[in-house]
Amino acid sequence: MRRPNILLIVVFLLNSIVYSQILTIKIERLPLPVNEEWANPVFSPDGQKIYFTNSSFNGIWEYTFSGNKLRQITDAPGSGYGFTISDDGNFLVYRSTYYNEKTRERIQELYQVNLKTLLKKKIVSGSDIYNPTFVKSNVIYSSGSETKNLEKVNLSNETKVIGIENTKIVLIHNGVRKVLDPFGNGSYIWPSLSPDKSKIVAYEADRGAFVCDLNGNILARLGKVDAPVWTKDGKYIIYMDDKDDGHFILSSEIMAITPDGKEKYELTSTPNVIEMYPSTSPVENKIVCSSLSGEIYLIHYSERRSDEKEK
Repeated sequence: MRRPNILLIVVFLLNSIVYSQILTIKIERLPLPVNEEWANPVFSPDGQKIYFTNSSFNGIWEYTFSGNKLRQITDAPGSGYGFTISDDGNFLVYRSTYYNEKTRERIQELYQVNLKTLLKKKIVSGSDIYNPTFVKSNVIYSSGSETKNLEKVNLSNETKVIGIENTKIVLIHNGVRKVLDPFGNGSYIWPSLSPDKSKIVAYEADRGAFVCDLNGNILARLGKVDAPVWTKDGKYIIYMDDKDDGHFILSSEIMAITPDGKEKYELTSTPNVIEMYPSTSPVENKIVCSSLSGEIYLIHYSERRSDEKEK
């Protein structure tokens, strides 16, 4: 009996593997007023709007793609540093920060804004309040090392990254509040939960970006992958590849990397534009980012299999 040709079988299997790649289709600059330097845009849950701040982080604006409509949500000082939109898109919560001129004491206040009426209500004030978020329709925030308002939420089957507290990643999972320190004594920023709510990508100050599970077990080390966020299907992590001289940012491009860190793709190649802080649409193949000079750009991309012909 003839033995099968192992080499031919291996070649056939390799040729039959279908790879995928992410490609930029179009980049457009949004028609925003030039009297402000815009920064840090994020998509609404339905992908029809974006919310962003200015270079001083004083205020929040809303831009609706249909009709190119722009309106200001608030002019509160420091409100652009940390704000979140509710999952239903009806509310926005932000933290404002200012200082008492007499005592020089820092005062922080949380406000919830109805995005239909722009009516706002104050939730809490204090001197040490972390950026707020929504769990279902409830505003959750941290003060010191304590997460507030969790008792108002039915947390069964709920997974949400609360944010960063005392440099550590805080999340809730199946009703349990967890503090993650994957590297041990690490200092973390930019945590982002995957769309299937099984993994987190974040950045550790000395070790760079990484992907871990919800118990803090490290699944992949990604290196210098700044401001990472997941695409809507979780197949890629979008980030900015910025370079500086120790004082000033010299260049930055928007990139994509697979969660295992094995494949990288350049989505922008624009020497004259320094693109930063990407945000991905939860419903479409779109990325929004701001430039160092204050413009906002919309990147349309596609995910194409290697056996598909370019149209």
